[in-house]
Amino acid sequence: MRFDADLLETLGALLLVKGGMAKRAAATVASHVMGNALRGVDSHGVVRFAQYREQIVEGIFDPAGEATVTSSDDSVIRVDGGGGHGVPAMQIAAETVLERAREQGMATATVINCGHTGRIGAFAETIARGNCLAVITGGGSHARGKPKVAPYGGREGVMSTNPYAFALPGGPTGAVVVDFATSVVAQGKLLAASKTNEPLAPGLILDQSGRPSTDVRDYYGGGVLLPAAGPKGYGLGLIAELLTHGVLGDPRALNWIMIAIDLDRLGAGQPYQARMDAYLDWVKSSAPAEGFDEVLIPGEPEQHCLAERERNGVPVADEVWQEMVTWADRGGIDLSLYPPRLP
Repeated sequence: MRFDADLLETLGALLLVKGGMAKRAAATVASHVMGNALRGVDSHGVVRFAQYREQIVEGIFDPAGEATVTSSDDSVIRVDGGGGHGVPAMQIAAETVLERAREQGMATATVINCGHTGRIGAFAETIARGNCLAVITGGGSHARGKPKVAPYGGREGVMSTNPYAFALPGGPTGAVVVDFATSVVAQGKLLAASKTNEPLAPGLILDQSGRPSTDVRDYYGGGVLLPAAGPKGYGLGLIAELLTHGVLGDPRALNWIMIAIDLDRLGAGQPYQARMDAYLDWVKSSAPAEGFDEVLIPGEPEQHCLAERERNGVPVADEVWQEMVTWADRGGIDLSLYPPRLP
C-alpha cells in the first residue's frame, strides 16, 4: 500500500502522543521519520512508529523526557536528552553547534541520555546547509549488554552499529551527506527485512553458532552483524565506542559526538565552494560502469526517491501497517481519516 506522506506523518505523531509524548516532540520525531521515508531510507522510516510505541511500553525511553543544554563553554556544548526520544536532542545539538561554529569557527556537541536518534545524516545535513563541515559519530551500547556487531575475526557482539556521518555544502542537492553504519548494514535494514521475510544478502550476519546466514531470524535469535569492510569498519566502530563510552560514560541507547567547522574560516578567503562544485561536476561527468546509467553524488538517490514518493505516495509493507493499526486501535484513533492512496 501507498500513503500520502502528510497523512502518515499526522498519524505517526498522534500515535506517539497517545504514548505520552508532548505534541511538539511527537511532531519533531514524526517529521524526521517521514523525511527518511520520503527519501527511501525505509530502515529509519515508517517501520519506526510502531517500534517507538513498543519502546515506550518497555521503558527504553521516557516519552515525557525533554532535552536540554546542560552546560556550554566556548567550544563544547553538552546536551542531555532527559531520557526522552533522541531526535529532539540531536536537533537541539545540531542547531546549537552550528550557531556556535558560525560564531567562533568550530564547536563540538555531546549528546547523552536519550533514546533512538533516527538517521544522523539528517542532522549532519542541517549543519552543512549552514556552511559548515559536519562530523557525527555515536556508540557506547556495549555497556547496556547484548551488543550486536562482532569484531573483525570474531563471532560475538562487542559493539553496536556505531554510525558516522560527514557532510559539506554543495553539489546537485545542496549538501553532500555521507551517512553509514560501521557494520555491513544498519540494524534498521534488518528490522525492515524482518517485516517482509525477504532473505538477506550473503555476508551480513552470523547465527548464534557463528555460521554465516541469510535468514534474518538468525540475527534476532542470538546472531550478530559483521563489521563493514572487515577491519576498516571494525576500526571505525571501535574508535566510536572508545569515544562515546570511554569518554562520555554509559549511554541510555547511544552517546553522540557532533563537530561543526565553519568553512569560511577554514577556507580563509579561498573560493572553496566553486572548487568543490567543479570537482563534483567532474565526478558526475565520469563514465558509468556497466549496469549503471550515471554516476551519482551522495544524496542524489535520496533526492530522486523524494520526488517519486511525493508524487506517488510512500509504500508501507502490510505488516508495518498492521502494527500501526494495532497501536491506533489501542489509542482509539479513527483510521478512516488515514486512507491509503488508490492504485
